[in-house]
Amino acid sequence: MVNRLQNLLGHIPEATSYTDFYELEALGDTFIVALSTALVIERRLGEGGTPDWLEFQDVFGARHRLPAKCVYRISESTRATRANLRTFRKALREEETEE
Repeated sequence: MVNRLQNLLGHIPEATSYTDFYELEALGDTFIVALSTALVIERRLGEGGTPDWLEFQDVFGARHRLPAKCVYRISESTRATRANLRTFRKALREEETEE
């Protein structure tokens, strides 16, 4: 969220690493994209009248073209958030085994 706010305020985003990225989830597939790509897609989806198609490139260099109506989630994924999620799931498992 902080990175996104900095970008909206005019700060140039850092290059995407393989540890911090955005997940674009579309019907039946998940694409790993850079912050700049996620922002462009969000902007296009937020414009008046949804576009028919979205074209973008993932962090691995592959180009994709898919119907815009198939995109239903764009989420930030950082090393810290994934570590917190693993810790949370581990705590849930331990709680279940205690019962």
